[in-house]
Formats: sequence, C-alpha cells, structure tokens
Amino acid sequence: MSFLNPSFLWALFAMAIPVIIHLINFRKPKVVYFSNTAFIEDVKKETRTKTKLKQILILIARMLTIAMLVFVFAGPFVPNNDKANDEPSDLSIIYIDNSFSMDADAAKGKVFDHAKQIAKDLVYASDPSMNYIFISNDFYSDFRATLNRDQVITSIDDCKISANSMKINDLIVKTNALARNGKNASLYIISDMQKYMFEDVEAELAENINAVLMSLNPVKINNLYVDTCWFDSPVHRVGQNEHLTVRITNKSSEGFYDIPMQLYLNDSLKAMTNFNVEAGEFVEVNVDYQNTSAGNVAARLEISDYPIVYDNVLYFSYAISDKTKVLAINAKDESRYLTALFGNDEETFKFEQVRQGHESDMNINDFDLVVLNSVSEISSGLAERLKTFVNNGGSVCLIPASSVNYASLNSFLELFAIGKFEGLTQHDTKLYGIDYKNNLYRNVFSKEEKQGSLPNMELTHKLNLFSRASFSSVLTLENSAPVLVAGDYGNGKLYVFASPIDNVNVDFAKSVVFSPAMYNMAMNSQLANSLYATINTETIAQARVDSYEIGNTYNIYVAKDESYLVDVRYNSGLLNVFMPANLKSAGVYGLCENNDTIALLALNYNRNESMQDYLSEEELEAMNAQKFSGRASIFRFDDVEQTFSDFKEISEGKPLWKFFVLLALLFILCEVLIIKFMK
Repeated sequence: MSFLNPSFLWALFAMAIPVIIHLINFRKPKVVYFSNTAFIEDVKKETRTKTKLKQILILIARMLTIAMLVFVFAGPFVPNNDKANDEPSDLSIIYIDNSFSMDADAAKGKVFDHAKQIAKDLVYASDPSMNYIFISNDFYSDFRATLNRDQVITSIDDCKISANSMKINDLIVKTNALARNGKNASLYIISDMQKYMFEDVEAELAENINAVLMSLNPVKINNLYVDTCWFDSPVHRVGQNEHLTVRITNKSSEGFYDIPMQLYLNDSLKAMTNFNVEAGEFVEVNVDYQNTSAGNVAARLEISDYPIVYDNVLYFSYAISDKTKVLAINAKDESRYLTALFGNDEETFKFEQVRQGHESDMNINDFDLVVLNSVSEISSGLAERLKTFVNNGGSVCLIPASSVNYASLNSFLELFAIGKFEGLTQHDTKLYGIDYKNNLYRNVFSKEEKQGSLPNMELTHKLNLFSRASFSSVLTLENSAPVLVAGDYGNGKLYVFASPIDNVNVDFAKSVVFSPAMYNMAMNSQLANSLYATINTETIAQARVDSYEIGNTYNIYVAKDESYLVDVRYNSGLLNVFMPANLKSAGVYGLCENNDTIALLALNYNRNESMQDYLSEEELEAMNAQKFSGRASIFRFDDVEQTFSDFKEISEGKPLWKFFVLLALLFILCEVLIIKFMK
C-alpha cells in the first residue's frame, strides 16, 4: 500500500489527543452516604474493573477513528502492478489520436468524440492540482508549456480531426523529452490503435514514465481507395505515350466490380477506365495516354467510394519537357553516329557538339546529357565540372578512344568510385550478355536477342569494377568483361563504355544494341520531380530547378491572393520545400520563385489511415510486451461510459480511501455503542 499524500501521515500524532484527555480527566469523586459499606465491597471492586475496561475501549475506538481519518486524507492506494513505479505522477501527458481514422463510427457516435470525452473524464478524475501536457498529431516539437485543468480541457475541446498522423516511436521520443526532469509522469495514449502506428518502434520509454494504452473500437466499414501511382518512364516529353500504373486497394469484406476511375490533367478529363478488385486485395490499373504540350501538369485520379471519401482522390504533378538537351564533347571529329541519332531528330533533341578543349565555352548545366566522345584523357578541371554536373542530376557518358591515357581516365573514374582501366586491350571478342532489366534495354526488345545476332567487338579496353561499386555491367563479352557500365551517382547517372565507337567497332555502332542504349541514356537523363508528397507535421516536397540563387524568395500559391512564404534547401539540383504547417488540404500547389511559378507540388493525405488494420486485445498485449517491456497498462473501451474510479485505478492503482472512511465510521459506531450499552 502507498499514499498519494504521505505528508498527511504526520497527523497520526493527533492520536495522542484522546490519550492525554484520558489521563487528565480525573473527575472529583462524588460522596455517597451509606449506612454500612461492608455489603457493597464486592460490588465496588467489580464496578471499578468494568469502568476501566470501558474507558480503555473508548480510548482505542477514538484513536482508531483519528488514524482512519488521517489515512483517508493521505490517499491510500494499492499500486498498479503494470506501472513503472509506485509513486504518484507529477505530470499527466495526454495524447489523442486525431487522424482521419478516428473519424469513424463507434457503437455510440464517433470514435473521435469518445476519445475527447475519455480525455476530459480522465482530467476530472485526477488531482485538481495536476499539471498536464496535451499532444495531438498536430503537436509541434518546440511546445513545452504545461497546462492546468481548465487549460487542458480547452485544448481537448479545440482538438479537431487532422490530416497528420503520428507513430508511437515519435510519441515516445517527444514524451521522453517532455518528462526529462526525472519527475514521475503518466502517458495516456487514446487511439484506435492502428497497426502501422506501432511499426519500427526503436525508442524506449523512460523509467520515470508510466504508459497507459486506451484502445477504442471503431466499427469497420468497407473502404476502397487510390493507394499510389507511378510512371514507367521518369522523363516526360511532348508527344510521348505515357504508361501510368495506379494501385487501388480494397479494405473490405466484399469485392468491387466495374468501378470507374478518371484521370484529370489540368482539370480536364484525359482518360477513364474501369477495374475490378476482390475483397481484401489490391489491383494495379494501367492508364495510357499521350502528352500533347510542354509545361507543368497538375493531375489527379478519382474514384467514387462512400463513406470514407478523403482517400478517393490521388493528386500528382510532373513536368513535360519539349526537348532533351544533349552535348557531345568530341576529342577529334564530330561523331557521325551521334549526329545521326540526336542531330536528325530536332523535335525530340536539342543536340550540340564542341571540340574538346573548347567545352569551357559551353555551360554544361544547360544540358541533360553530356557525351565524352572518343576521348583519350580528361583534364582535372573538366572532371570536377562533370562530377558536380552528375551530382546535381545530370548524366554523363564516357566513350574512350582506341588509344587512351589510362592514368587520366582512371583519375576521372576514381571521382565516382566506379573502377579503373587495367591498361590492357582485348581484340575480336564477341558481345555476349545484355542486362534486359536495365532501364537502357527495358522494353526495347520483344524477345531476347540470340547470341549469334550480337556483333563482334574489334577492340575493348579491360575495365575492372570495384567490388563495392554501385555500378553494374549492362553489356558484357563472352569472358564476362564489361563493355558498358551504368550506375547512379548523387542525383545523376554515369555511363562508361569500355569500347571505342568511331572508326573502330563499326558493327557494334550500327547494331540494334548501341542506338537504343544511347537513346535511353538521353531519355532518362532528366532529373524528375517526385510525383507527390504526403501531408504530415513536417511535410517536405521536392522540385527540380535549373538554378538556385541565395536570397530569392519562395512562396506556395494556394488561391487567388493567398500564398505562404516557405523555407527551401537546395541540394544537388533539387529544391527541398518545407511546406507550411497550416497547409492541411490535399491538392496541387504552385511553387513561386520571386512571384514566378517554377514548379507544381502535389500533396496527399496519408494512406495509412485508410488501412483499417487495428490491434486486437491479444495483439495489444503482445505489443505491450515487445515495445513497452510489459510496463504499460491496457484499457479497452467498448463505449465511452466509464466512471471516475476506473481512471483512478488506471492512473494511480486501486484507491483505498473509501475503506478507511468506512472503518472510521465503524469505530465511531463502536464508541457510541460502548458508551450507551456498556454500564
């Protein structure tokens, strides 16, 4: 047994008061005249004994009455065995999950309304002098103020359903920071306990914090939602046939058939298709269409589903470029093969060539792909410029000459940690292997080429890849030596041929292998924006920018005459945009630089809230053992009707003051009975 207010136990010294009164209460004896006392001598002895016994019993009853009353005010309780300690809390931290899933129906009303009522009942059941911290999914990390009873009730009333969501790991981290003064605290988690909340819990709750999991039971209903989407090609061109894949998820016990889905581009209906999805499954729906004009595209996918409607629309955005810009830096003459491939297709490519040594006259950042054609060496200055170019999102292709300065080329390759040329050459070796899964050859061939149809390589430099390199061989010889190597570096891509092209390996340059590889290098060279970002407490969206200058102002355009100033961070060709905290609606928004729109950013609600996967009572117990070391108390609400005593038992253990009040009344009754009936 423990006490909420152990300082009241000092009042036990009040038990001495009836003892003192008993000792000093010597009343003057009353004289009774009697003729002969000899007849009452035995009666006198017996009466004196009974009087002393009566006085002692009365004294004990009074002392016990005072002791019971002292215990009542000291707040006796039996500690909850699940608590981290048996000391009373100095701080109550109340977390209400106000995500979209909490707007579901329960047995009586909305789950979120039940959660708020439970939180208020908890406050009213606690000590009036208790300090509180209120947390919701809109909680900001710099919030540190404690609240009194009236203030926390106001915060609970003001809490609304939000697009934000929070995982238990983040909540534990925040709680540990708020209660880091070492004082005892109680964390009350009021939520529908969706499974995703308990994923990747690595933080441990501090020893001075007691956790109480208050699980609410929503009524599961059918829900069909647009989960995500992606393009086959990361680059978008005018006239390009787009292949968009959309994932539709069915979180219900029944299938849906012939459900329409619409695709809108810049508020115009672009395509429509129907789909079928079985109960508890997902389906990937393909949408094909053609880009007709260049520029930024605000897109959305729509389906119809009730009553959960916030996940029926998925917003995304992308940019359509009119031309791909390719620069060839030639060691000697201009390449006839590159000219035939890029120079003759002016609708798709903007192709320029420059003699090596004069590349300083060109701004390589204006291009998407830079081809180093037939080079035997690369200056250190050009190598550093190309490294920065690739890191910022550009693509570089190295095609060596027949005779090269291996030390110079290896210095260039070392900048990307790819490998090195060994200084040896291989002659008249057949091309043998093609990585058909690589983006350079994906969907190029209807079937895999037979080995006999692949060309002979007259000359190939021996290129050894580092064992830890993130680059892989796309084309290989019969002896597995690489002919073409590809990989990512920073935000860009690097391609390295081990074989020269012009005047050597003519069969290879004219084959069906070389042209598709170069074409796809160019088509995949642009750094694409992320299609959309997910709304949370710290939403960060990304946009590709051609240039960035410190001091420029950036705004998010919301509506006519309404915009928000935003912070940005530039990193390797991408602009990280920190979205405003009060921007909570899904949609496509314009990013303005000095009042000029430079990109579109799409925001969507978190699809975790659409899953309707809740922890059962057994799973919650298992989660308690795994994530809270069995220290958390679990309380499951079937409806909101709970008593204050229930909360007392959760937060402080089982209270005993009522028993001591009854004992005090019992001892008072005993005293009255002794006085009245004991003669």
